[in-house]
Amino acid sequence: MVPVRVHASSLHESGATRIIPFDLSGDMGLAYPASSPNLMASFIRICARERLNTDASATSQAFYIIRGAGKSASEHGEIEWSEGDLFVLPACENSVEHISTADSAIYWVHDQPLLQFLGVKPCVKKFNITLFRKEKMLAEVERIKHQPGAEHRNRMGILLGNKITEDTTKTLTHTLWSLLNVLPAGDAQRPHRHK
Repeated sequence: MVPVRVHASSLHESGATRIIPFDLSGDMGLAYPASSPNLMASFIRICARERLNTDASATSQAFYIIRGAGKSASEHGEIEWSEGDLFVLPACENSVEHISTADSAIYWVHDQPLLQFLGVKPCVKKFNITLFRKEKMLAEVERIKHQPGAEHRNRMGILLGNKITEDTTKTLTHTLWSLLNVLPAGDAQRPHRHK
């Protein structure tokens, strides 16, 4: 059993530009870095006007901008981002360069541990680079908040989907899913489970 770990925001609020991995491989008995058997999660801290490269042998990478602004460039194109945005990248043969224009923190998740478990390498680009803007995501949450029966829901959230998954899993990528869930101040989400 993997013990619960807290990765406080203080990890990315100060210090040098760096990647802060949530590596629990030792607790799981894995020979490679992993946060869960199939995913690796990290904070990325980029000081203002600095750059950092990330590299993952993965089919999917998700980057959620906790704070800051900047741009990221890969062989699939360039994305300009700011606080609250999220973008996903398909398999990259080269590293991804992130350049900040302000002190920035990014939550980064990828499926490299799954590929290491399977003993495979990514060789097919399964989807296109996709950007989800904060304003559009929050507008969609606001829209569903006003639907009939919304007051009886256990959450006000949206699953983020990708064009390649809209007829199947309706997930962020073919291996990653993400829910933007908004809880009102002072409220608590009722216990639930996923089947």
